[in-house]
Amino acid sequence: MSDQDVQLKRGKEGYNLARKERVVYSLTNLPNIILAGIFSLTYVNYFWDDLGLQQSLFVIGQVIYAVVNSLNDFYFGRVTDKTNVQRWGSRRLIYIKWGGILWAIIFFITWFPWSYTNQIIIFIQFIVCICAFDMMLSLVWLVWLALMPELTESNDERNKMALNNQYFMIIGALPVLLAFLIYSFGLITFQIFAGICALICGICYYYISSTLKERPALYVNQDAVPLIKALKEVLKSRSYISMTLFRVFNQLNLALGLSFMFAYIYILGVDFVTASLIYYILTTVVALIGYLIYKRLSMKIEMVSLIIWGRIIQIFVSIMGFFIVFIPGLDVVIWIFLTANSIITGFMLFDYPIMMLVTDEDEIKNGERREGLILGTNAFFNKIAESIGPIIGTSVLLFFGFVRDAPTQTPQALLGIKFLLLVVTSIINIAGLISIYYFPLHGKRLEDLNRATMILHKEKSERFDSEVHKP
Repeated sequence: MSDQDVQLKRGKEGYNLARKERVVYSLTNLPNIILAGIFSLTYVNYFWDDLGLQQSLFVIGQVIYAVVNSLNDFYFGRVTDKTNVQRWGSRRLIYIKWGGILWAIIFFITWFPWSYTNQIIIFIQFIVCICAFDMMLSLVWLVWLALMPELTESNDERNKMALNNQYFMIIGALPVLLAFLIYSFGLITFQIFAGICALICGICYYYISSTLKERPALYVNQDAVPLIKALKEVLKSRSYISMTLFRVFNQLNLALGLSFMFAYIYILGVDFVTASLIYYILTTVVALIGYLIYKRLSMKIEMVSLIIWGRIIQIFVSIMGFFIVFIPGLDVVIWIFLTANSIITGFMLFDYPIMMLVTDEDEIKNGERREGLILGTNAFFNKIAESIGPIIGTSVLLFFGFVRDAPTQTPQALLGIKFLLLVVTSIINIAGLISIYYFPLHGKRLEDLNRATMILHKEKSERFDSEVHKP
């Protein structure tokens, strides 16, 4: 891209993208949601229930999976940062193209049993499939996120892409919602369904990676920093620590929301299918209302301020909701508070853009763009939170006398479910609020960061352009 093109596309806040570029970038969230959602919803039922994998082997497999799951984000982040764009023609998009297609293939072949009776073969397939699937998930999802701050420096542009992500999430969640129902029709029917989904996802990844354009000027000439030194530079950043802690607490609550749907239905008065449908509506359509509100507010109020005030309101509403539904006969009111909570948490629109500010600051301080390393280490801590969430949830339920697999629960157990849904999540949100309160990139410091990033990227683009056109 010539310097003239750079000037034409560069706005007052950073690099402006065409609407098509923003939409194509966010389109990646469609296959991401389809593959990850369907697999997460059905793989346990497939291997543990249908193929009859022994409990001991299932537990061993989950331990191995947990280790791979926690380390591959960090590893892939480092690898993609060091990818030679001159050799491969791309730094990020090459992984979306071929990694995405491979991810879709792995997803499809998972549903073809290697054996129905041999426990060792079933166990080997279980390990190979879940680990291979997660490795491709981590690779594709990580480079997709890392691509956002490379495409544009503008916070407004990043917010627009984050909003578009939600649109495609709504579409992608529909086949996920249907997956368990289709699975109940039989394995052959589900294999056909999985094949159609895999084909659609593979085509999406190929189209996305063939349409978007990277900006190699930002990183092509940067020197490779040794891993230990790079980690020290990242981990001592106050912005990184604050952002990571905030996202860890968010991940805890996400695990408590989805993983304990089976417990919540006792107080919601609906069956599992209805509860899943309502959860889908709350986390997609209703949440979109909140996203749109916060997007409009972000034109006049900084992202960090909106997150802080949104979190404060969310905590207040949840605590108030607990004391109201504590009164017998008012359980129906819980729907009002769940709906309000979904709208209030629309500040999660800024989750990815806030992370991108950390990568910008790191570049200004250390001269390198290494989104992969920053996002990979962040994901490592998030994976720990995914494991801690169910431990907290099950401990709270058992403390209040929750009986597993029981058709009904005691009043004390029902109180425990309400406590988990509204109070425990509020405690975690308070910790997240404290974390984001100390996030330093706001006010004048944010203005200085945006200005410094624009200047540095302009210099890099000019230097790159002069080298490309050098006789």
